[in-house]
Amino acid sequence: MTLTPFATVRLKDRDTAYIGKPNALAVSPRGEFFVTDIPSRRVLRFDATGRFVETIGRHGGGPNEFEAPYLLTPLDDSTLAIVDLLRRQVVLWDLPSRRARTRLALPGLTSGVVQSGDALYVSAADVEHGTAGIRWRAPGLEPERLGRVMDVYRDLFWSIWGTVSVAVSGDSILYFGGRSEYVIIADSQWQPRDSLSIPRAARRGIPREIDYTVGNGRNIYDVGNQLSTPFGLRILSGNRYAVFHLDASVVDNRIIIGRVFMTVVSPMRASRCVDLLVPAHDSTAIPRVAFVADTLFVLDHFVAGDSAIGEISKYHIGTDRC
Repeated sequence: MTLTPFATVRLKDRDTAYIGKPNALAVSPRGEFFVTDIPSRRVLRFDATGRFVETIGRHGGGPNEFEAPYLLTPLDDSTLAIVDLLRRQVVLWDLPSRRARTRLALPGLTSGVVQSGDALYVSAADVEHGTAGIRWRAPGLEPERLGRVMDVYRDLFWSIWGTVSVAVSGDSILYFGGRSEYVIIADSQWQPRDSLSIPRAARRGIPREIDYTVGNGRNIYDVGNQLSTPFGLRILSGNRYAVFHLDASVVDNRIIIGRVFMTVVSPMRASRCVDLLVPAHDSTAIPRVAFVADTLFVLDHFVAGDSAIGEISKYHIGTDRC
């Protein structure tokens, strides 16, 4: 497996719309970039060259405002699906008119929106109904509740991020499960039918005491028995899946994110790609990633002198030997 860099884009933000701390990166079909910024609680839009285009929405509880825009999914060149975490909504934002077109209610913690055909999926723990996910056949239709809560939320690792990563491929729904060591492959009703182990031998070990400093002597995330923790799942071409996971260490009683790795796995179980380190300037930050086909986009946010730099690197994922 190889990551071949072929372009770098510097995001040209402004004093009135700068990136304080990015939470998510999305790339539209025509190459535009969208970034959620945690401090300002806004979504920033950049064109394919990195030129700032506009700020989407603003902080507030009004029709075109957000309490906490968190995750992003471009559905097409005119529609952006934005998860507003605090309002528990998926906002379908119309880019040409610059307003919210539709708001879809969420019962609880959620993943980003995943599109498959005309259908939209999210993982969302619904304690009242005991279900784990939602599917809208179309945005105007009533949601279908899928799966069981414990099939998805049976491990504690998800609470690190507050989400469960989900991907959809044909009639299969994929997500992390077990002790975060497996990709679970479920059917279209979110009923598990297979699992795919995530190889861990190439990654560095996490010290067993990593969470004891923050858990009062109790390893609250149970990562002491793992070598690293998955946080992202993406579908590649050729029935292959990219898994992102991080290694961490504790310095001065604080959790410091160390390095982010990517592993490509296949349901055929015939081969595994060796883990590959995702490039980053800052070892204390998690790079934000996005995909278009077999191109990986990595948003690296770092400080250089007196400036905070947002830089997107493009990599072709070569998996000829996988």
